[in-house]
Amino acid sequence: MELKTPKFLRHRTVLVWLAPLLVLGVLFFTDPDRGASTGIWLVKVATAIVAVALSHWSMKALFDYREADRRTLLREALGGNAAAAIALLAQAITFVGLLMLFAGQVRAQDVRTYVSPQAHQYLPTLAAERLRWWPDHPRPAMLAALIEHESGCFALKRKCWNPKSQLKSAREEGAGLAQITRAYRGDGSVRFDALQELVDQHPALAGWSWENVYDRVDMQIRAVVLKQRGDFRTLKGVDDIAERLVFTDVAYNRGIGGLQAERRACGLKADCNPKLWFGHVEHVCLASRAALYGGRSACDISRHHPVDVLKRTPKYEALV
Repeated sequence: MELKTPKFLRHRTVLVWLAPLLVLGVLFFTDPDRGASTGIWLVKVATAIVAVALSHWSMKALFDYREADRRTLLREALGGNAAAAIALLAQAITFVGLLMLFAGQVRAQDVRTYVSPQAHQYLPTLAAERLRWWPDHPRPAMLAALIEHESGCFALKRKCWNPKSQLKSAREEGAGLAQITRAYRGDGSVRFDALQELVDQHPALAGWSWENVYDRVDMQIRAVVLKQRGDFRTLKGVDDIAERLVFTDVAYNRGIGGLQAERRACGLKADCNPKLWFGHVEHVCLASRAALYGGRSACDISRHHPVDVLKRTPKYEALV
């Protein structure tokens, strides 16, 4: 009696399921970005699958009649019917055209290399504001990467590099390129107002308010430069400039007070260096661990912030 090979050991099963899982595992465990690069690759694969699916269903709609059935045409073509073979070829060409069309629409943007067209409208303003208020910035491209991150690129295409970008809920409002935030208590009173704090600290922001926050692009960008400059100077105890820039980025999201509290807590722990973020202060989070957005907590968001900004920075090196 002939023994049948178990279905899970068939060559097709290995090729279609087991091999990809093995490759995915290797990519993940060798990922220098702790899974981020693997995630980007998976997004690209997913969007490719979407393009194929859209092309398939469009083909079914375009050739929705019995004579165009591909299985029938294939049988006839194999039997020597030249007309059927030509019809199959025409459908194949149509499918390739549809695939190219949909692939162009759903293709994932690589945050490491893609610069949104909207960015080019405001990069000259960013360059001018940086030269005016912080001419000796050690790495100006991080300012552009910060704005890109804050304005929702590329998950929220309409908000990406858009001064009208708004994140608003019953408890807070984030405005513009900088996502300057004010938050509310349960009774509707203001819990904190980052815009007013910045205006109080920096005379250069005089005249900027919640009434014109979305219309003053110059002020939005100036606020980013001045806030980052102020936090960078506050962190002068961090000797390594690259590390200080990372801490400065974290402070934009976490707040300088929260960051400094975490640095102090790190200094009280064994083998934790308060002058290093990754692998040290990074693991000492005093923020809330309750889920906020997309299941992520304030801790998760603040820890992801510098990773994402640094990933986006190199492409702006020659643009700011």
